[in-house]
Amino acid sequence: MKLEIEFLLVEDDPNDVFLVEHAFRECGDGHRLHVVGDGQEAIDYLMGAGPYKDRSKYPLPRVILLDIKMPRLSGLEFLEWLHHKAPEELRVIPVIVMSSSDDERDVKTAYGLGANCYMVKPIPWDEFEERMKALNVFWGKHAKTPPVAA
Repeated sequence: MKLEIEFLLVEDDPNDVFLVEHAFRECGDGHRLHVVGDGQEAIDYLMGAGPYKDRSKYPLPRVILLDIKMPRLSGLEFLEWLHHKAPEELRVIPVIVMSSSDDERDVKTAYGLGANCYMVKPIPWDEFEERMKALNVFWGKHAKTPPVAA
């Protein structure tokens, strides 16, 4: 039996959203990718607030893919919320930071706030696609993630 994994992509750049969606489709493994545009929308999604109330349509993710440079609520602010203010059952969701920033301060801060991985987005499309496929395979097929209760 093939297990579908729910991923939540928190990304404000429509081009990056397109690229991640494309890479996930290319893998053809049935994992589902849900997309929100910033950290506040991610909080609303995880809490089932507003338009995200219907858990059959917006299930809790097993893995979060997170940009850090976003309007309203940044990825770093989201990480702080997730690991310090969110309900305990949500704090176990693995978070993979995907950022164009390779600034050591961003990397250190992200890990300090509980990120499980920090990945710098490469500019060439083929490199980005390969990383997304590898991430999809690793977190979708090989890594054991804890179940998250609604």
